[in-house]
Amino acid sequence: MPNTNTIGTIILGAGASSRMGRPKQLLVWRNELLVNRAVRQATALEAGPVVLVLGAHADLIANEVEDTSIIVGVNDNWEEGMGGSIVTGLKALLKKDSNLAGVLITLVDQPLIDTTHLLEIIEIFNKNNSPLVAAAYGDTLGVPALFSADLFPRLLTLSGREGAKKIIHQVQGKLTKWPLPAAKIDLDTPGEWKAFLAKEN
Repeated sequence: MPNTNTIGTIILGAGASSRMGRPKQLLVWRNELLVNRAVRQATALEAGPVVLVLGAHADLIANEVEDTSIIVGVNDNWEEGMGGSIVTGLKALLKKDSNLAGVLITLVDQPLIDTTHLLEIIEIFNKNNSPLVAAAYGDTLGVPALFSADLFPRLLTLSGREGAKKIIHQVQGKLTKWPLPAAKIDLDTPGEWKAFLAKEN
């Protein structure tokens, strides 16, 4: 593992939000676009470079991103699935800093995840010297998840619908599970979004 504490962050936001009927990235919660909220939480970590990966509606969404310090990567093959977006994000990070200790993967549409949660996952990663720290919610493991540099070669082989969960399952015996109920949220339809707003506001 590289002798560095620098953690890069990939924010995945390339989906078309077809079931929502409009880009989820541009939904407003607490007077803030979801995409800008996700970017703000990641940059506040001050842990390393941040890449926002876009795909569908890339130009529209990029024009709304307020923080110009981040890297915006575009997955032209976003329709093929999340795997390509992870590869796009990681390549952009490594171009910026080839000596990262790890990469934190988050989603645009997890509004209840905040900087405090992300700092906790980095702290667990540093303390446990684990190759992977993954959020545990419901009966699943997923993102936010922090992958050590040792796992970068595996992440770079992802394609199509193979997301981060493929790697999580591969190293399940060695990873650190991080209970995070806030990650268990599904915002795919107008009804789910309306219910979320009613509950949280």
